[in-house]
Amino acid sequence: MNPTLNMPGAWAGVKEVPPSLLPLNQNQTLYVTKLTTHDDGVPEPTKVEGLKSVDEVMDYFKPKKNISLTQEDENTQEEEFHFRRMGDFTQQGLIGQSKLLQAQAGKIQDLKKINMNLRSNKMLQKALQNPESRSLLRGMIEQMIDELAASTSR
Repeated sequence: MNPTLNMPGAWAGVKEVPPSLLPLNQNQTLYVTKLTTHDDGVPEPTKVEGLKSVDEVMDYFKPKKNISLTQEDENTQEEEFHFRRMGDFTQQGLIGQSKLLQAQAGKIQDLKKINMNLRSNKMLQKALQNPESRSLLRGMIEQMIDELAASTSR
């Protein structure tokens, strides 16, 4: 028997703690921020009746947040994120609202595919074990990079 259930204010008859009150796992991060902006300071709490679901609450308050994102060239770009449903708070929900984040996610996916292909290529792994063939392979890659850079600058 859980001793905390016998304390005043505990849930009577509840055998387990509700999942919404469990602590975060150690491998998760919780971000907290104010999602509404008010020029005249903090608004007074108001009672809103008739909202029966999370979607209705999100539709009524229309939370949004302006975020400054840093690009690869160290320039910053302002983007406004809107939260219309709970899925907009997820990684995919945020990426879906930002062209910059979509581009970065695409690059990450491409690099993951290249990494997977390189790790599973037995011939490449064998070539990298020999210093002479590794040097030759590096020279070929550098030449391809130079050719790609020349073709994109035209």
